Amino acid sequence: MTTARQKLSLSEKVATGYSRYFPDSLIFALVLTVIAMILALIYTDSGVGEVMDAWFVGIPMLFTFAFQLAFTYAAALVLVDTPRIQQLIRRLAQLVRTPQAAYIYTGIFGALTSFVGWYIGPVVTAIFARAVAKELKGVDYRLISAIAYSSFVISLTGISGTIPLFVASEGPLTQTLGGLIGLQDTTFSVMNLASAAMIVLATTVTFYFIARNKKHVVSFADLAVGAADERTDRVDDEESTDLADGDSFASRVNRSRLPILIIGLLGLGYLVFYFVQNGLSGLDLNTVAFIALVMGLLVQRNAVTYSASFARNLVSTGSIMLQFPIYGGIASIFAVTGLAGVLTEGLVSISNEYTYLTITFLITGVLNLFVPSAGSQFVATAPFFIPAGESFGIDNTLTVMAITYGDIWTNLIQPFWALLYFPILAAGTRLRVRDFLGYCLPILAVVGIIWIIALNFIPLHL
Repeated sequence: MTTARQKLSLSEKVATGYSRYFPDSLIFALVLTVIAMILALIYTDSGVGEVMDAWFVGIPMLFTFAFQLAFTYAAALVLVDTPRIQQLIRRLAQLVRTPQAAYIYTGIFGALTSFVGWYIGPVVTAIFARAVAKELKGVDYRLISAIAYSSFVISLTGISGTIPLFVASEGPLTQTLGGLIGLQDTTFSVMNLASAAMIVLATTVTFYFIARNKKHVVSFADLAVGAADERTDRVDDEESTDLADGDSFASRVNRSRLPILIIGLLGLGYLVFYFVQNGLSGLDLNTVAFIALVMGLLVQRNAVTYSASFARNLVSTGSIMLQFPIYGGIASIFAVTGLAGVLTEGLVSISNEYTYLTITFLITGVLNLFVPSAGSQFVATAPFFIPAGESFGIDNTLTVMAITYGDIWTNLIQPFWALLYFPILAAGTRLRVRDFLGYCLPILAVVGIIWIIALNFIPLHL
């Protein structure tokens, strides 16, 4: 055992240690809940009853979001859960010739798609990473999963970024911000685009050396559960056989492709009309869910196989349905009891004009472990961060970007957003979130350094 451990590279030792000591993502959420409750009791005037009330009110806060994501991922898995689509994915994956190329392409592809839409990147990147790992020998499935997930780190600085969109729209904090802050000053600023490019380059190089020094490869096949990957064809065949046993009107309708094809074509027609009218600005999580539903209807054999596939794949989204409401409860404790404001105000008070942006970035990163919802965290902390920044003569836009970067930064070690990738990456395998999150630790350091440099030395505009 000792000999095998000595043969591991440094990154493998870190990842192995992380996997060994980091608890299940549900335990992580429960521990954070208890810590948030204790902190609220210590640092605010809230009593036990008020803290519990805040927790109770917060649990349903993310019900809608959890259902949106669960539906989207189940529908996306239905889309790839057909022989025809699997064959197409295999052909695309076969264009990747080496494990190093697989890692590089996954990282770049994931970054580009996540920058376009945080709700798009996880679906398509997880599907791509899974397909490549299944087809190409020598690909470490834990590492390519980590690369797929880490590519998400620039997502909320992109076109669909929650905070940039929030400050560009009229809202309760518009006066605090001194007016609207357009995307040209946040998402499309020189600082943001330059730092995003630097992050993609730096993470690609970092993962290149991690992969090159790897001593122990755990492939997709090593983690696959039995013949789970062949279950699609078998189940579809069994369902078709069962349907063919009867020749009643109901049986003929059930095995007919016409009903789902008609609805699928209607949906496709509407999508064309919708995007002609709205362009890319019409892309959001609801749109992505509708696209996945429509595409699945167009490629599945009939309504019965679609329903069976959806039900089978919905099981993979259980972690989202369970854990998102728990984080809603944590976010509510921080917001309702005023804990977020108390901690933010105290830490900001020790900063000055030279350290303010860095401290804001670091504080937000810590708070993100407890409140991984960007919108919730911004609403709770911006009323303290913005005035503090103004008192030091710092542009409000820079403060907004410091909060944005900090909020995304610690997602690299926070399993909440890893659950966006997990349903697809883990389906039919023994993969756990903690198996790949440890590989993101070096990226955490690299990205943190880049964003601190960007906030302090790269101008918003030339």
